[in-house]
Order: sequence, then C-alpha cells, then structure tokens
Amino acid sequence: MQLRFTALYFFLVVVLSGCAGGVRYGTLNNYMKSGNCSLASGYVEKSKEDYGTNKRLLFYLDSGMVNMLCGKYRKSNQYLHEAEDLAERLWTKSISREAASFMLNDYTIPYAGEDFERALINLFSAINYVMLDKYDDALVECRRLDANLTMFNGKYEEKNVYKEDAFGRYLSGIIYEATGSLDDAFIDYYKAYHVFRDYYADYGTAMPITLVEDLFRVAGATGRLDEIRPELQDYSGLKIQSYKETEGLGKLVLIHFNGISPIKIDNRIYIPTASGPVTLAFPKYRVILPSCRGSRLIVQSESGRITVDTELVEDINRIAVKNLADRKGRIIARTIARAVAKQAAIHLATKDIKNRETRQMARILLNVINTAIEKADKRSWRTLPGEIYMTRVFLNPGRYSVRVRACDGEKDLVSSMDMRAGETRFLLYNTMY
Repeated sequence: MQLRFTALYFFLVVVLSGCAGGVRYGTLNNYMKSGNCSLASGYVEKSKEDYGTNKRLLFYLDSGMVNMLCGKYRKSNQYLHEAEDLAERLWTKSISREAASFMLNDYTIPYAGEDFERALINLFSAINYVMLDKYDDALVECRRLDANLTMFNGKYEEKNVYKEDAFGRYLSGIIYEATGSLDDAFIDYYKAYHVFRDYYADYGTAMPITLVEDLFRVAGATGRLDEIRPELQDYSGLKIQSYKETEGLGKLVLIHFNGISPIKIDNRIYIPTASGPVTLAFPKYRVILPSCRGSRLIVQSESGRITVDTELVEDINRIAVKNLADRKGRIIARTIARAVAKQAAIHLATKDIKNRETRQMARILLNVINTAIEKADKRSWRTLPGEIYMTRVFLNPGRYSVRVRACDGEKDLVSSMDMRAGETRFLLYNTMY
C-alpha cells in the first residue's frame, strides 16, 4: 500500500512540476522586434495568470522591462517596485522555501530571482527615473543597488564576484554631477573606476574612457587631482576638458541596451545504480551573443556634426554566467542532498516488499519516474538585455537632431532637441530584438 501511494505521489509531482506557465518568449520577442509595444505589453498582461504563483516575480520583471522599452517609464517602475517587494519577501523566506522543495524540485516553490537579477531591479529603476528627470529618486535606487549587493553577499561564506555594480556607480556619479553635487560625483566616479578594474579582471569589460575623463574633470573641480594621479598614470596622455570648459555646455548621455540575456538550460547527470538511474540536474546559462556590438551617437546641428562611439559598461551575459558559477557549489550540495533524500524515501517505500526481484523492480520504476521529477530550475529574467553600452557628449546650447548608428544602419532617435547650458539629458536606445 505504501508503494502505491509513493508511486502515485511521484506521478502527480511529475504532472504538476511539468507545467511551465508564463509567456511564450518567442511570441513576445516577435512583438518587440516588430516594434508593436501595445501588443507586447498587452500579451504579458494577459498572461499574468499563466505565470502562476511560483513565477509571479517574472511577471513583474517582464512587465517592467517591456514597459521600459516602450517608453512607459512610470508604469515600468510600478512593476519593478512590485518585483523588488516580492523578491525581498521571498528572499527572507528562503529557508522555509528550500525545505519545501527538498523532496521535489525548485519548480514547486516561488522563484525569488538570482542575486544579480534582484540587484538589477534597482539599476533599471534608476534608469527609468533619470528618463523621467527624477534624479533624487534615481539616486535612491543607486544606493539601494549597492546596499542590496552588500546584503546578498553577507549571507555567503564564499562571496560572489558580483558584489558591486560599476555602471550603477558611474550612473550615480553622472546624476550627482547633473545636480551640482561635485564632491559626491567625485566619490562615485572614483568608486566606479575601482569597480571597473575588477570588471576587467572578472568579465573582460574594459575601463570606459568617458569615466576616466569625468573622473579627471571633477577631480580638478574639487581640488583632488593629486589624490587620483598616482593610480591614473596610464591615462596621463588623454586630452581632457576641464570642468570650467564644460560648465557652460549641455551634456547628452546615451544608454544603449543590446542583445538579449542568457537562457538557462538543463545540465543533467545520470548515475547508474542497481536500483535504477539516480538523476542530478543543474542549471547552466547559454549565452546568445548579439550579432552587432556597440553603436555610435551622431549629433547634428547647423554648425556641424559630432560623432562619438559608445562603450560597454555592463556585460549582463558574463555577470549572469559568473554569478551562477559562484553559487554552483551551493547548488550541487543541495541537489546531492535532495537525491540522497529521495533514495531514502524510495527504499523506505519498498522495504516491506518481500520478493527481492519485485522490490528491486519497484525501486527501478520509482527512480525512472524521478528522472522526470528532477529538473534544474531554468527560470530567469528573460527580458533583460545582454549588454549595456553608454556614452556622453558635451554640446553647446542650441538645437540638435540625434541619430544612432549600429550594424543595421542609422536610426533617428530625436528629430529635434533643444540643449540648454548646464543641462544633462538622457536618451535610451535598444537593439535587443
């Protein structure tokens, strides 16, 4: 009788855990690629119930990103704030959640997000706020980004490589400078410089030259050039405008989202035993590299044309892969422990079967059923960009048109824009789809 209940239990789990709700990302990607924002956002909204309780976080994250790409920054942040609140609640319940999934698989519990995904909620919220000219709110998000990364790493003995966000620091410095807080801008530019050095070692992301220029320029304005010169000797040959030279100019900042984020896939191991195959399943990322890398900002006025190339400031592809690798040991330990527990349950359910061959066949059957139950958790924030590029240019006050050149040619970004002295303006461009 116990074997029957155990077999039925395993069968029901196979059926229930195999139900993958949510949007069909191929359909969503096609809507986004065609530029049909109303269909894309409507499709995600209509799929809310399809996500289900255990993927509710992904509904908020996908809704936030789709609305952001469609220029609905306020609505995007409403969803991202919902996502942050839910992720925080799920994170604080992580111990009880892990216990609930111990005998089944992670699909039976709500997805709480990878550490880097939860941190990026704040980064994209900050970008939304700068697009809305809400600089104080953007700075709050930048500070929360830093605090959350510190908190996430605080629970691990072996720390994640992704413990600070270089682009978040750089963006914070730009915002502080835009509001006239030069000392705070210097601090964040300097911190960004140090984190980008780590980015190069960890992800191969080169130091943005615009950051070095901004650091030198603001260091000169705050009387701190001597403080940074020993570390920045390699850049001593750069021709850098002083703060006084740029004080009467406007600043245009372009943020470029490129490519799509990596996809989680199964990495399965089958261990043959006398009682049938023991299955271990781990997630790993498959990176889909974009065919086009980088872009060029083109600003045109009656007096001439200015072109400047963007620089990579956030390689989300590599951050994701490294972040998952950092917790690989924790995933393996948990997966092995779950496999041991399942084997104990199978042996307990079959121990009263007197016939040895029947008992062995029953154990093999339950282990075969378990191969369908044991699944790697492949849930992830699929609507993230794979890369973020950025550049900035100083402009004389006046009227400009703005274009961006990428692999698919030049595109109009703004047909007519008035730039005022001392003003900082942000533009968002994406070639994700």
